[in-house]
Amino acid sequence: MTKAEIKREVLELSEQERLELAEVIWASIEDPNALPLPEWQRNLLDERLAESETEEGLDWEDVRAEIWPHAK
Repeated sequence: MTKAEIKREVLELSEQERLELAEVIWASIEDPNALPLPEWQRNLLDERLAESETEEGLDWEDVRAEIWPHAK
């Protein structure tokens, strides 16, 4: 069976079946962290990391007030 035939058959599966298949395929990757990232993805991750390092964050009282504004 060719890759094209496999792709065609996979696309005939239900969405749930395709998700299950994707999980099986991903689980079969020995070390997903060893896979190379595209440059655009690495840049985006670097930007988000830099942003997170400059944020002070909020204390629990402020977070709780934001989540549950009517709670005391």
